[in-house]
Amino acid sequence: MKKNCTPLLLLLCKLGYAQPIAVQDIATDAIIPIPANLAKEPRFAVNLHSGYAVGLGSTFKFYPDDISSITITQAGGNTPEKTITYANPAKGLGDGLRVGFGGTYILNDFISLNLDFDYFRSTIRKHRDSSIHLTGQPMTNNAADEYYYSERNTISYQATIVSLTPAITFKAISKPKWFLYNKLGGIITFRPNSLQEDRTQSFTRLGWQGFYKDTSSTTAKHYAWGIRNPAFGFMGALGAQFKIVKNVRAFAEIQYSHIVFVIKKRTLTDFIINKENIVNSFTTSQREIEFVRSFSADNGTTANPDKPSQTIIQRIPISYIGLQAGISLLIP
Repeated sequence: MKKNCTPLLLLLCKLGYAQPIAVQDIATDAIIPIPANLAKEPRFAVNLHSGYAVGLGSTFKFYPDDISSITITQAGGNTPEKTITYANPAKGLGDGLRVGFGGTYILNDFISLNLDFDYFRSTIRKHRDSSIHLTGQPMTNNAADEYYYSERNTISYQATIVSLTPAITFKAISKPKWFLYNKLGGIITFRPNSLQEDRTQSFTRLGWQGFYKDTSSTTAKHYAWGIRNPAFGFMGALGAQFKIVKNVRAFAEIQYSHIVFVIKKRTLTDFIINKENIVNSFTTSQREIEFVRSFSADNGTTANPDKPSQTIIQRIPISYIGLQAGISLLIP
């Protein structure tokens, strides 16, 4: 019995001695070497973008009325007939092309910080046509027996915005080659500019028994709006980004923006009648309007012609929604 135990003890000792070597070999094989030149994901990106925006309803009401035409006709001694046509403006301040560039810092897999610079210009205009036509008028003191007058009045506004937009981007759905995101940010505009033109083109025809004399004239008034600098607003966007090649991405987004211009002054810069500028013939109170928080007026006192007229502060909203697209380059 004693002799039979000896081989068994030797076998157990051999297994016990071999076990640490096997465990050591397994542990050694499980270690995964880390390359020294493992590339890091880029944290910075720059972009170029452009888009077109459409003004929303709050920017349509810059005009004194919604009248598009006024027509008056009278034949002989009959009662004059007057027709007025109304139409809503088709464009609001905020329509126009937008271009810009920007930078991005990728904070983590879900949040990025953005800073964009943009140039945006928007122009809107409204026409009103008016006419009066009198026929069969009595011939007294060599007066015309036919009279026709027509005019087209055009009021236009132009806004130029150079803006700085800090924003935060949140990834919503992420895939290896694309992701969806939403963006929230503020808008700061520097040296905002707004111009107004009021132009009237008129035509007159006088008739004497089939003979006619025609005259025409053009009057143009230009106004510059002084706006508080800087002006502020906010924006929000929904978009998607797609991988083109290794460090190049394309993106597109639908963006809503809202900016408020606080008016400080309106100045008549030109008053042109048939190419002759007579703006210097007006007093300062006739050329300039100053917008203030409050003022008092005494109807018994004549206003100082050398000082601007006063009225209450106005705020001009510029709200628009548009499609923007661009290219983003990741910087290693």
